[in-house]
Amino acid sequence: MAVEQSAPTAGAVSSRGVRAAPAVPVGRFVAGLAATAAAALAVALLPSLLGTTWGDVRAVVTELHPAQLTGLLLVWVLGLLSCSWVLTGSLPGLSRRRALLLNLSGSAVSGALPAGGAVGVWLNTAMLRGWSFRGRDIASFTVTSNVVDVAGKLAFCVPALVLSLALGGVPQLPGAGAWAAALSAAGAAGAALAVLATTVPGARALAGAAAALSRARRGRPARAAGAATSSDDWRERIDGVRAAVAGRLRTAWPQLSVAVLVYVALQALLLVLCLRAGGVRLPLVTVLAAFALDRLASTLALTPSGAGVAEAAACTVLVGAGAPAGPVLAGVLLYRLLLVVLEVPVGALALGGWLLTRRPGSAVSARGPR
Repeated sequence: MAVEQSAPTAGAVSSRGVRAAPAVPVGRFVAGLAATAAAALAVALLPSLLGTTWGDVRAVVTELHPAQLTGLLLVWVLGLLSCSWVLTGSLPGLSRRRALLLNLSGSAVSGALPAGGAVGVWLNTAMLRGWSFRGRDIASFTVTSNVVDVAGKLAFCVPALVLSLALGGVPQLPGAGAWAAALSAAGAAGAALAVLATTVPGARALAGAAAALSRARRGRPARAAGAATSSDDWRERIDGVRAAVAGRLRTAWPQLSVAVLVYVALQALLLVLCLRAGGVRLPLVTVLAAFALDRLASTLALTPSGAGVAEAAACTVLVGAGAPAGPVLAGVLLYRLLLVVLEVPVGALALGGWLLTRRPGSAVSARGPR
């Protein structure tokens, strides 16, 4: 599979640079541990919730042909390569090999540890700084790659879900046409906000709104001096983000847009092939609806990589459309295994190899060997 987080977090960034070693607060670690436990419990309960058993799932998996698994692994590798195009386009001077290493190692740490995202922050920041990238470069990379990742998912998944609803791809959902219209309106509103944020007046208007929302959440009155200071702070932050993203997108938008759409399309293909390998035969519009919900649930990150939530969303659509629960669950879990879990051991091996070959005290040029 391609990487669950197409853009690994490069660090806690600001306009002034990058924190070298972000700490992991105890509360965040406990919350991460609880989310991991909740994800494991949700996955364990999926068979009973869908009306099948783990025995049925195992029977489907054991019948997979080696040629099918080889084809799935090939799609996974192609996804990694397409993701590396997103990362190299987000940071000038980053080689394809290093982009793959960043992606795999960051995903391995984030997927293996509770609150692993903070450890991934430290790891990817250390790797980029070891390759002589500056804090401003890392900040621009982080913002651009993550914006492109989310935009790519939305640009693919929202139209796919609207199309599926309009064509009856989710037959168990009453009023699918109304849902399609509402989703189209929400997508159009989101696109308008995105366009607004690329302009200086629009970004500053959003900064004022963000400052007002921040004051409201904290229960602070909007006093003139305090409100002006808060608005200035938010304006400075959003202006910096807008400038970083706009500058990179102006020069690399062809590579970034093509790479991220190919990346998401390969993820959709992976789900189609996993379900076919498990014997599930459903209309493509139904599978696309399941895929879109899986990706959107993963983006919300209620649990690590959306585990438990994403599988449940996809299986609900597919089983509700009439497919047998056992093969559906087997196909979805195989897809998620390739999409998320496989990166943990592969990323750990890649990171271990990098640590073994890295010379202590050496500073590798940002434009060094490819």
